[in-house]
Amino acid sequence: MRQQFGMNQKMQQRMIMTPMLQQAMKILQLSTMELKEWVEKEMEENPVLEEENEETIAEAADKASPVEPPASSLEDVPPPDSAKLLELAKERHQTDLVEHMKEGDRFDAETWSLYQEGEEYGESGDSEYGGRESTGADQEKHDFMEASITRAQTLAESLEWQLLLVAKDEREKALGKVLIGNLDENGYLTDPLEEIAVSQNVTPQETEKILHLIQTFEPTGVGARNLRECLLIQLENKTGETARKAYQLVRDHFEDMEKRRYPAILKALECTDEQLREILAFIAGLEPKPGRSFQASETKYITPDVYVRKIEGEYVVVLNDEPVPRLRISSYYRRLLKDPKSLDGKETKKFLESKIQSALWLIKNIEQRRKTIYRVTEAIFRIQRDFLETGISALKPLTLKQVADMIGMHESTVSRVTTRKYVQTPRGLFELKFFFTSGLESVDGMDVSSLSVKEKIKELIVQEPAQKPYSDQKIMQLLNGQGLNIARRTIAKYREELKIPSASQRRKL
Repeated sequence: MRQQFGMNQKMQQRMIMTPMLQQAMKILQLSTMELKEWVEKEMEENPVLEEENEETIAEAADKASPVEPPASSLEDVPPPDSAKLLELAKERHQTDLVEHMKEGDRFDAETWSLYQEGEEYGESGDSEYGGRESTGADQEKHDFMEASITRAQTLAESLEWQLLLVAKDEREKALGKVLIGNLDENGYLTDPLEEIAVSQNVTPQETEKILHLIQTFEPTGVGARNLRECLLIQLENKTGETARKAYQLVRDHFEDMEKRRYPAILKALECTDEQLREILAFIAGLEPKPGRSFQASETKYITPDVYVRKIEGEYVVVLNDEPVPRLRISSYYRRLLKDPKSLDGKETKKFLESKIQSALWLIKNIEQRRKTIYRVTEAIFRIQRDFLETGISALKPLTLKQVADMIGMHESTVSRVTTRKYVQTPRGLFELKFFFTSGLESVDGMDVSSLSVKEKIKELIVQEPAQKPYSDQKIMQLLNGQGLNIARRTIAKYREELKIPSASQRRKL
């Protein structure tokens, strides 16, 4: 078969992710505070970007001299040294900061000499702290600085400190540290004691002895292998008739207590209903997770991206733009680009053009983000207006596709807009994703949101008799009576999602 070479033309459609489109998609899914950080970083890297409320030097000069000089006098004024300014902008990313400061007037000789001494002190050498030998004063200062650094003590550090006070020898210290290292964040021993004994080449009896020692440490209950043992450790040092009965209940009838078998407990403890209530309340006051007090709880603050406010009887969508700086292109650099005399070399012009183009993309994409968030939020609350008036019980089923069809966008765009973005409504602060729920059909043919069904389940359980709580079958019958077509297994599924225990576990004395 003879081979031939030739050229032909073919036309086809392809979707290409341009840098501008990639940036637009990234910005669209950022929250307000994340966008603020993004913009601040861009302003540091791009010299042509500035805030709208900033007053540039050139504009200040224009305001000071409102009368424009005659054209002939402009020839006498030398053009600004733009090359130097642009070089400084480039050097932001490559010039050493200290060298840059050294060249300035404010970085005096004394400061420079102190910096040089610091460099010599930090150079690598034979001593622990740098090139020169550390003195006793240096060591004392170093120890003081380390001791001055404060942070929350961990559970392991607290237990190891207590171990050092009571351990008789290094063997007990080493085994104790191994056991402490096997405690989880709640203070429970997670690995079997036999495995730890084998790994450390010691007897199970010796390991058990050190574990009992750790169980005497604070917080009380630490080192337990299960909840029952944790409660017993805490009850051992309690005094009084109620504490004694509580210890007996946890030790001998823990399973009955878990399954709410109150008649069997009353018979075994030989107590009245009122006494049993006191015993159960006493046990409920114990700490089931002793290590919880050492867990660092970080407070997370949420800044709403959108507000929905009621103004003169109408709900209005207001974007929260305040944290994000309002950007513009510096007028000085725009004039600089238009003046060919002020630019020397193609590289300078290319650098300036690329920065201005990048700034224009950013401004355009931020504005596009604002418009998209506004349209999506407005479409959501056009459907969920009853929620704003009544609450969760009035939520309607809603999908991404419904909103996308309303505003003429793709589902993926709506998904990006509603991810990690929060709206402040008269009913509270919610994530935009909250308003997208599946639905159930009612008797009259209307769809009901799954969230509103969960709310109804919670209300029924709150109102149920304490001694005879509703079963899933009973809840299904009650909801069917309210016009909702729902199965018992759906009730069980929603109850588990709400972290509500079963009817037998909800039973009270």
